[in-house]
Amino acid sequence: MTDLLSRIAPSPDPATERVPAPGWLGGLVAGAAMAAAGVLTAMGLAVLGWLGGGGASMTGALRVGADAWLLAHGSQLRIDGGTIEVMPLGATVAVGWLAYRGGRWAARVAGASRAVDAAAVAATYACAYTIGALVVALMASHPSAEPSVVRVVSISALLTLLAAGIGAIRQTDDLDAIVARIPDEVRATGLGAVGGAATLVAAATLVLVVSLIAHFGALRDLVVALDPGLVGGLVLVIVCLLVLPNVVLLTVAVLLGPGISIGTGTSVTLSEVSVGPMPAIPWFAAVPTSGSQPAALSALAAVPLVCGVVAGAMAVRRCPVYGYDRCALRGVLAGLGGGLLVAGLVAVSAGAIGPGRMADVGPDRLACLAVAVTALGVGGLVGGVGARMLAGRHAP
Repeated sequence: MTDLLSRIAPSPDPATERVPAPGWLGGLVAGAAMAAAGVLTAMGLAVLGWLGGGGASMTGALRVGADAWLLAHGSQLRIDGGTIEVMPLGATVAVGWLAYRGGRWAARVAGASRAVDAAAVAATYACAYTIGALVVALMASHPSAEPSVVRVVSISALLTLLAAGIGAIRQTDDLDAIVARIPDEVRATGLGAVGGAATLVAAATLVLVVSLIAHFGALRDLVVALDPGLVGGLVLVIVCLLVLPNVVLLTVAVLLGPGISIGTGTSVTLSEVSVGPMPAIPWFAAVPTSGSQPAALSALAAVPLVCGVVAGAMAVRRCPVYGYDRCALRGVLAGLGGGLLVAGLVAVSAGAIGPGRMADVGPDRLACLAVAVTALGVGGLVGGVGARMLAGRHAP
């Protein structure tokens, strides 16, 4: 008889069974924690620089750290005689990455399985983080350095909502279903646009590295003149890493053709360079000496067109189509999308970095938009049709 008895599983003990935390609670905790971690890290770096002899008081160093953290959220900073507008994009990327990780953690802790759960996590994360940024902006406000509260709140909310939402949705069971609803045409075009823009950014990075190597003597002299010391040197390296994306995107503007200004009276293009006094940032050692540049550098103007070809080819190969007209259309759309993406990135990379002549830093945004859209769009047309021809298929 005992062989016929089924084994009865023990019922779970409610006292020991783990109950997932609510998604909104996980979002609040993650948002508050990431905001605190970010501002405390920035303040710590500022205090480190002060200990190295770079500040007047510890209170001032803490305020500088808070202001720098707020700049990563697009706060702008009204100072005596002008405005600091530039966003250190390396720090902005770090804010987005922390929001992405925080959103994933909160969704995992809450056991989120639906898109609505992920939305709740993202919304509460963004609320907690934005409130933290608002508190920091109000506390750091000073007559000599006043952040824009409206910009801090709006950009912080938008950035963290998107990043935390992406992180949270990756934890749900609805992600594959959401992606499957996107038409193949849209996915292929988007992939091509991102691929073309990424290729142009990678090319600009390579150009920057080569230029730094070619002007290594100027780089060495600049660092020696700064004489930062051990602690100051560490802070200088971190600052350089935080503004590296800005410098790469300024290089993109040079490759596009319109070039950039680094203060009033200083302009850099592929064919002509006019150099005046510039900020003592090691990356600017890559700027060539004043005067006409070698004709070979003008060949770099073809780089955006080549990146457009990459965008068009990727869009067609991602989800093949067989008519030349459809391939051409998809390639053009991918190129145009890549051009808009590049122009948007270039637009946010620049801004005033101080009063006076330092209020004019960056590219001509409208000119970069026109060139990027045109060059990558034409390249996308060539890439889309070329991919179709290489496939060796006939239209049905």
